[in-house]
Amino acid sequence: MKTSLILTICYLVVIANCIAKTNDFQQTVNVVLGDISYFEKFGKQPTKNSIEKVRLQTHLEYVEQLLRKKDVSSLSEEQQQSRTKLLDILHEYTQAGVFPKNTKYSNQRKPCFIDKDGNICAVGYLIERTAGREVSENINKKYQYEYLQSMNDPIIDTWIQSSGLTKEECAMIQPMYGPPNYKIDNYISQEYGITSAMMSGANLSLNAINGIQIANGNKSPLISMLGLLSGSIQIVYGVNNYPSESGINGNYTYNLSQRDLSLVNIGLGSTTLILSTWNFITNKKFEENPSTSWNLYSFPTQGNTTGVGLSFSKRLE
Repeated sequence: MKTSLILTICYLVVIANCIAKTNDFQQTVNVVLGDISYFEKFGKQPTKNSIEKVRLQTHLEYVEQLLRKKDVSSLSEEQQQSRTKLLDILHEYTQAGVFPKNTKYSNQRKPCFIDKDGNICAVGYLIERTAGREVSENINKKYQYEYLQSMNDPIIDTWIQSSGLTKEECAMIQPMYGPPNYKIDNYISQEYGITSAMMSGANLSLNAINGIQIANGNKSPLISMLGLLSGSIQIVYGVNNYPSESGINGNYTYNLSQRDLSLVNIGLGSTTLILSTWNFITNKKFEENPSTSWNLYSFPTQGNTTGVGLSFSKRLE
């Protein structure tokens, strides 16, 4: 029963690491208004092929006009003047068409207060023009990819109170920016696939034996030592082969299949490492003057990657 539970846990860990995020490139441009602006202007919903700049400008033009038409007679004269000024600034920002880019999230539209190139979002620009760039940058440090309604900050709340806008109206302005133009690659080299399969088979076998030894008790450290080495190798192999995104001018390539296989290697190697450590600590009876010793170590390779080695020595009596 104990062995079955351990193997089930191993499976769940591996499966959890294999779950990939869905690639939905058609999320809406605003969390409050959705894509109503695009539909009103073009009579259809935007798709992943819609031009990003057009989507953003269409949304900001729409929300500007929506806010200008709202009855604000309940606001003080100072708030009304501030509101009008901010909507004029928003109009200038929209016409300029220089928007931040979402380079962090490859599978979803997300707000981005200030991107890595210094391009600022619509709400951030309004704050910058009225409170200063330093205030916007401080907000960006804490809430770069946050939705405005989730920003619980006294500086933001104070600015909104004097702006003549409500927090919901600011959230209506805030766009969500699309991911970069990704070309999804699903290629796994023969070498990587075969080696990963061999390591996975070995580690699954070691996990099963480790589980049996943990359940029944075992004095020999051999299996746990082999598991420590094999698990570490598979983790390092998965990390070294984890794909990185590359691209020029906003066009990116990302290998999803290699990513998934790397996650399997890292996940399965981790379970083997954990079970082997558990087996070693639980069942190993250390001698006062042991005749054998071993050491697990890492070393750099010629390809600027990391290797794992195991040294083992036995003292002859």
